Amino acid sequence: MKKAKFLAAALAATFAFTVAPILDSGSTDVLDFSCSRSAFAQGNGVDYQVGLHHIPLVTRTEHFVESDDKGELLRARWTGIRVTGPVPFEPNINKALDVYTANESKQFDKSCKEMVRDARLDHSERAKYGSDFFPAFENSSDIYVRRADSLVVSMLEFVSSYMGGAHGMYGVIGKTFDTYTGKEMQLTDIFTSPTAMTSAIKQQLMFDYPNASFRENNGASMRQTVDQMAKDGHLIWNMDPRGVTFYFNPYIIGSYAEGIYTTTLLYSERPEIFKHDQYTQAITWRGPHSYCMEIPTYLPVRLSDSPGGDRLAVMNDWEELVIDYCGEQLKDKFNAKKIRATFVSNKLDEKEQRFLYVDCEKENGQHALRVYALGNEPVFVGEYAMSRFISDMVGQNGEDWYVMTNPQAFYMTAMPGSGYTPGTRLTCRVGEDGAPQVYEVEGAKG
Repeated sequence: MKKAKFLAAALAATFAFTVAPILDSGSTDVLDFSCSRSAFAQGNGVDYQVGLHHIPLVTRTEHFVESDDKGELLRARWTGIRVTGPVPFEPNINKALDVYTANESKQFDKSCKEMVRDARLDHSERAKYGSDFFPAFENSSDIYVRRADSLVVSMLEFVSSYMGGAHGMYGVIGKTFDTYTGKEMQLTDIFTSPTAMTSAIKQQLMFDYPNASFRENNGASMRQTVDQMAKDGHLIWNMDPRGVTFYFNPYIIGSYAEGIYTTTLLYSERPEIFKHDQYTQAITWRGPHSYCMEIPTYLPVRLSDSPGGDRLAVMNDWEELVIDYCGEQLKDKFNAKKIRATFVSNKLDEKEQRFLYVDCEKENGQHALRVYALGNEPVFVGEYAMSRFISDMVGQNGEDWYVMTNPQAFYMTAMPGSGYTPGTRLTCRVGEDGAPQVYEVEGAKG
């Protein structure tokens, strides 16, 4: 087995310098993003913004394995993120994400070294007592981009680990940056009052989960935990285009079996608790009308303040993908063990259209895109020979992905059977039926 190369500095440097040339090959054009700092709609407290543009991003995942004579000690998977393409009016977001990636790489390197040491000790103890079972430890991180525009870049880092015992541990960490300044945002930048914020979180949790164990004694323990986490600055959150979502990892307010609890405070539902622009009275951090949002599996998303249960959840196993939307389920039978799902809100002529884009790896190893329309119920639109997957750009130990941020301008990679040369970069928009429409092929207008 190839040994892991836990060299944080080298890893960060590789990530920083190998993505951009590939993305720029064959074309000097960039996605059609406007180059203006966001502006608020003027007059009479109108609650929307104009001039927002999207930030194009790429993630890189590195895979490592460390072994000894008894087998694998550690399987590790780490993900970083960066801007691809120029953002002339927000150069600081480039720097912020580069620093974030470098710091996360160093922390991951440190934890992996500690886990390799502990795994060696575990293997030695097992050998001492005659065991022939030497399980590998695991350390993994992934990134899901929840919002990326000229106001905010917000992402969710999903982390998991196994260090022996009955089961591993997993959870999420939120990171949100002011796109213009590059500074990491705090909840005090968003909410008018910590008390109003925590009261809303507790109320929404009680509404969202009518059967949860934390409801015992009118949610007394949950309420105390939320208050203490807010006081200590330990709340886990990220910004969505339409609100702020809070996450409570296993054991925080529920058992391990109950998983991660999530709840979203929507701008439209509770406008009084969010900060407003002093001139227009528009909510300061409200996102664009059209947007894309990556969806981790098994983490439900609240999409609007509709009383009809306007929610989306994506679940998968080796044989099927399950989409739960507004109480209606679609079970799609295919090899769904490796997927990446993106929710798409495409608003044209004041009419919102919703779709789900699911990248998957088929049994033959080829990547494909499956599209679903989210109307009254989820409906399968079609499968397309393209993917946000770019390539194995660092040999067998890594992969890069385009992040889909703008429904009207996003990159895909052509796969065999698409009618384009496999590996070709395609610039696409979401069509009215949800299917991706190619309008540029490596710089040639379609």
